[in-house]
Amino acid sequence: GAFAGFALGDGSLALVPAAWDGAPGVRPRDGGGTEIVPATAEAPPTARVRVHQGACLSVVRDPDAGFLTAGADGQIVRVLTDGEIRVVASLDGRPGPIAAGRGGWRAEANGRAVHRLGGAAASIDVAGEVTSLSVDPGGARLAIGYDGGVALWAGGDAPRIMPAPGAHAGMAWCEDGSWLASYTAGSALQAWRLPELGLATAEGPVRCLAALGDAFAVGIGGRILLWRPAEERMEPCGVANQAPVTCIASRPQRALIAAGYGNGAVVLCRPNSSELLFIRAAGEGAVSALAWSQAGDRLAIGTEGGEIAVVALPDMLFRENARAQ
Repeated sequence: GAFAGFALGDGSLALVPAAWDGAPGVRPRDGGGTEIVPATAEAPPTARVRVHQGACLSVVRDPDAGFLTAGADGQIVRVLTDGEIRVVASLDGRPGPIAAGRGGWRAEANGRAVHRLGGAAASIDVAGEVTSLSVDPGGARLAIGYDGGVALWAGGDAPRIMPAPGAHAGMAWCEDGSWLASYTAGSALQAWRLPELGLATAEGPVRCLAALGDAFAVGIGGRILLWRPAEERMEPCGVANQAPVTCIASRPQRALIAAGYGNGAVVLCRPNSSELLFIRAAGEGAVSALAWSQAGDRLAIGTEGGEIAVVALPDMLFRENARAQ
């Protein structure tokens, strides 16, 4: 939680410190509500670590410390926050998605092959090109989304296969691991209840997906929706936007959703509420990355226009809003 890491197109990883002494703040205002306290010191500098020859394609939090990145040069690299670089794997060709999580999981995909990296190294092949990976909250299984289905792999030889048409562009596990949801490039949304594999489905132009407790926050067109597959219902959050939702992230420890749009705007909203808190107005390029700190007090934002930011969101802000409502 001390740094946010941003994968950049020039092959570097930008490391933004989360702490800022003298940062702008929020304080109670006489008569109710809150007001912004201006900064009293400049923001700490952003470090840029050259990690890859060619674009840095993706970055995830490493299960031990630092970040795991995949580059167009075929290398999977672990980057520590002091700038130390450790090559974890070198591949022939461009890597696909990567994932990391509890249980020491570090995994990458290349075509139809999926590799578990590190001391528990192992490999399997699935029936189609792999398009997404996600480690379950307990670290016991890796969900593998591919063209034609989803597989659950515990690191051994035989994954559990769940056939489902389409290329599964994104996946998310609910908080206790009892549901796994995915969406395909053809806009189908599905979730499996585990372990018995009960299935729930929904339709819509889905662009992004994130778990929120026992439900899932979904971006469908310009709407933020909360999908409860166990109840087969969708609940609207916030208000519709003319720009499509391109990124979504759920805050740990609180039912709060961050959403980014194709016009660069970023908002916060709660389930079952039409109110929005604008974090960022429309800007240069669509929002391409959102991530909460583990404590839920900071939100990292990246756009296709090359803008990056870390926004501090003190808990007071939400308590004040709750009293105002």
